[in-house]
Amino acid sequence: MRATKIVSLAVNATRGFLKVLGALFLLAFLISFITHQARAQDPQFSQFYASPVYLNPALAGSTDRARIGVNYRNQWPSLTHSFTTKSAYLDAFVKAVESGFGVIVTQHEESFLKYKATEIGAIYSYKMRVSDNLIMRTGMQLSYFQKNVNFEDLVFGNQIDIANGQVIGPSGEVFDQGLTVNYLSASAGGLLYTNNFWLGAAMHHINEPEQSFLGNDGSNLARKFSMHAGYKLKMSDGRRLRTVKYQFQERSVTFAVNYKRQGGFNQLDAGMQLYFQPLVIGGWYRGIPIQSVNKVIKNESVIALVGLELNQDLSFGYSYDFTVSRLAGATGGAHEFSLTLSFGKIVKRTRRDTILPCFKY
Repeated sequence: MRATKIVSLAVNATRGFLKVLGALFLLAFLISFITHQARAQDPQFSQFYASPVYLNPALAGSTDRARIGVNYRNQWPSLTHSFTTKSAYLDAFVKAVESGFGVIVTQHEESFLKYKATEIGAIYSYKMRVSDNLIMRTGMQLSYFQKNVNFEDLVFGNQIDIANGQVIGPSGEVFDQGLTVNYLSASAGGLLYTNNFWLGAAMHHINEPEQSFLGNDGSNLARKFSMHAGYKLKMSDGRRLRTVKYQFQERSVTFAVNYKRQGGFNQLDAGMQLYFQPLVIGGWYRGIPIQSVNKVIKNESVIALVGLELNQDLSFGYSYDFTVSRLAGATGGAHEFSLTLSFGKIVKRTRRDTILPCFKY
């Protein structure tokens, strides 16, 4: 009995600590979001809810079962040099400790300088009930990064023949080939949700790690701030599914926004998704129409999405970014694919349980 009491006290103390940590995180996020200025920009996914733990560590274990996901993005394929991002994650929820656990591996490549950035991250989240219909999740992430680049492929002005624009010879500059930098990055996030609404925030690279290939010269990776919210409106059910449980096909429309800022860059994704199980159709706008740079409105792209549930556990999504900025017609937009597999027993729910109403993709 004494051992049981000690364990119970330890669990309660841990829960109390995480609640305080979540509140402190949200406060720090708001303060930093308003005051911080920095540099750099992380790769992104148009299907941001199909890469949940990349979006926010608090989403680890958010399906209350186990899940594997893969994401691939090929940006601006019409250009001579490619920009590709690949990511894979595994997460699961453990009801006994009301916690989610996850790992993520992400790799971004740019062919021009043979640049490659690889991230391996471990994630922990905690789920707590605020009220009968309100859940709060907090999450933490620690990632190891390795970046490689080859400066030998750089072209300088003195290598170019002004008459014909051709490269005429080496620059004379001497660089080390295959430069590598390694560092650790800490991130955190929070999420509040009901059965039809959610509001989340995340802060990545809290410690602003040094990322220079040439030593400690103050080239720190800027913190990335993001805020995301959405609302799901359920419609009348579809036909009955061929399952043991008395279930019908879901019919719903979901609206969502995702705003992020990193250094001197900021961006807004806003759109909607129609879910007629097993089919998903969505549309998005990316940009900030109330802002401009050199009198050019910050319109970036319009995104079309189609997804399909191959079965109750396996989902596939494809999206294409139609560029609407001045680069339209030159870049080839962006292709993106996602694949999600859920497995394991669904954690037993009670009638009071609140289910996260997030996007399918």
